[in-house]
Amino acid sequence: MLLYFFNKNADNHGRHEVHTDNCKFLPDTSNRTYIGLESNCKDAIARAKKDYPAKSFDGCYYCCRPCHKG
Repeated sequence: MLLYFFNKNADNHGRHEVHTDNCKFLPDTSNRTYIGLESNCKDAIARAKKDYPAKSFDGCYYCCRPCHKG
């Protein structure tokens, strides 16, 4: 299980990038939102979509590669 967060700022595709708590690209505390403790990035993104239905998400290329859309 890992702690997941998303960047409060959307990327140029309008998606908020999801990171694990140990990612070297994890945004500063003032620029991230806690998703929760999840088994994998797919579950973390599903939870983020449930909690924030108006937002779109993408996995970080470095820490959530299976969920990275590009």
